[in-house]
Amino acid sequence: MENATKALYMAAEILIGIMITSIAVYLFSTMGRYVEETTEKVEEKKILQFNQQFLKYYGTTAINGNNPEPIKCTIHDIVGVANLARKTNVTNGFEGVEEPSDGSLYIRIDLQIGSKLYKHLEMYEQNQLIELIKENDLIQNSSTGEPETKYFICKDEPKISNVTKKVNYMKFVEI
Repeated sequence: MENATKALYMAAEILIGIMITSIAVYLFSTMGRYVEETTEKVEEKKILQFNQQFLKYYGTTAINGNNPEPIKCTIHDIVGVANLARKTNVTNGFEGVEEPSDGSLYIRIDLQIGSKLYKHLEMYEQNQLIELIKENDLIQNSSTGEPETKYFICKDEPKISNVTKKVNYMKFVEI
C-alpha cells in the first residue's frame, strides 16, 4: 500500500512538472510572437517616418475637397530633400556612387527647370546647390515687377522600393 501511495505521488509530480513545462513553453512562444509583432510595428513606424520626410512634398492640398492643388515647394525645400538623400545614401554606403547596383537603398532626386533636367541632385556639392538656390529662389512678377518666390511641385508619384518600402526616387518640376 505504501508503494502505491509513493507511485501516485511520483505520477502527480511528473504530471505537475509536465504542466509547468507546458505553461512555460506556451508563455515563451506567446511572448516571442508579441516581441516579433512589436518589432514589426516599430520598423513600420520608422519607415513611415522616414518616407514622410520626402512625401510631405507630394500630393494635393484641398480644403473640404474643393479645388485640389499640388503641394508647392521652394528650391530650399528641394535642396533639403537632396541633402537628406545624400546623407541617407552615405549611411547606406553609396558615397560617390552614381548608379548603384542595388537601387532599392539608393535615393535619387531630379529637378526639371524649363527644359533643363538636373539629375542626381543628391550628388551635387554644396557650392553647386547654393548656386542652384541663387538662380531659382525668386522670379520677377510680370505685372508688378516685384520679386516672388519660385515654386516647384513633385509631379510624378515618388517611387518606393519593393524591397525596403522606402522612397528611392523623386522628381520635382518648376510650375
